[in-house]
Amino acid sequence: NPRSFAEEGEAQFAAGKLEEAIAAYQRATQIDSRNVDYWVALARIQIYAQQYDQALESAQNALLAAPNSPKSKAIYAWALDYIGDLEGAQAAAVQAIALDSNYAPAHAYYSEILNDSSKWEQGQNEAQLALTLDPNSLDAHRAMGYANESVGNYRGAIEHYKNALAINPNLMTLYIALGKNYRALGEKDQAIFYFSKANALDPKNIEPYLALSRTYYQYDEFGTAAQYLQSALELDPTNADIHGRLGLIYFHAKNYEGAEPELRLAVYGGPLTDSAGNPVPDASGNPLSVTALPLNGASLEYFYTLGNLLAAYKQCAPDQAPDLLNKALNFAPDNPSVIASYDESMTICRNVWAESGTPQATPQP
Repeated sequence: NPRSFAEEGEAQFAAGKLEEAIAAYQRATQIDSRNVDYWVALARIQIYAQQYDQALESAQNALLAAPNSPKSKAIYAWALDYIGDLEGAQAAAVQAIALDSNYAPAHAYYSEILNDSSKWEQGQNEAQLALTLDPNSLDAHRAMGYANESVGNYRGAIEHYKNALAINPNLMTLYIALGKNYRALGEKDQAIFYFSKANALDPKNIEPYLALSRTYYQYDEFGTAAQYLQSALELDPTNADIHGRLGLIYFHAKNYEGAEPELRLAVYGGPLTDSAGNPVPDASGNPLSVTALPLNGASLEYFYTLGNLLAAYKQCAPDQAPDLLNKALNFAPDNPSVIASYDESMTICRNVWAESGTPQATPQP
């Protein structure tokens, strides 16, 4: 009976066992693929489990089962939001609300989409409407928390995230959200408490480790911050961003020998090696390799920090420190940290060139 699997899925979701909940709902959809409620519930849990591509597929199956259902349109909108299609997400959410203006989840999801689109006042209004329609909705309280967080009302966000936790106290993402808001308020101990709760709920998820690391890093506790990143790397050793974060921590802790290889992995990629220089294999014995990060807002600091480090080591060939510093300056010409790094490190390199008698053409932004 597919209903029994659906009931099991809800029970597992309430217990915070998202993988088990997903498996139960997948079984329900296999037995009855025309039941839109099963697909909608499956996609929703997959979003909470951060399985966004799979959630989109489930939402598309919900649309196939019921093309004109507000439920299928709403969950499809939410899934689109998480893969970055904000325009499509807004259109689908508007369609869901047009089909049933009293369907609270549609307003909750639309609120989040609007906030992701920097339409904060409208996002707040949609979240409030969702709460008015269903004061006991987990998704509505979460949406109101996010709406408040988006405009810097961290106390308001905390209140609503806690209301969401009262409905389901076993969701890792809610603890992460609470920790971030306490961290924004400068309340370190509370932030660590909630990030640690998230870690206990899902110890195989790297997000709590990253959140804990960032918190300790923010308070210059570099050793503890590095330990949490090393734990994250045990789960995801080829994650270039984690290597970059670890490189920054080592750099600010003045462990420059440790910083350079980590930053190089983030910026240039390459094979993973152990402390003896031997390749690190995966479970099948194949060597693991890191894919380089593109230069963007998230990776910018890795680029210019590595440029600073190479300049300090007098590695001033055109394809070494100058190349990285020039790329960073081209990308963010008005960033004060980038400008300061460029000026300081290029001064070092000009001195190196003058001392060696082989002046180089200074890269121009």
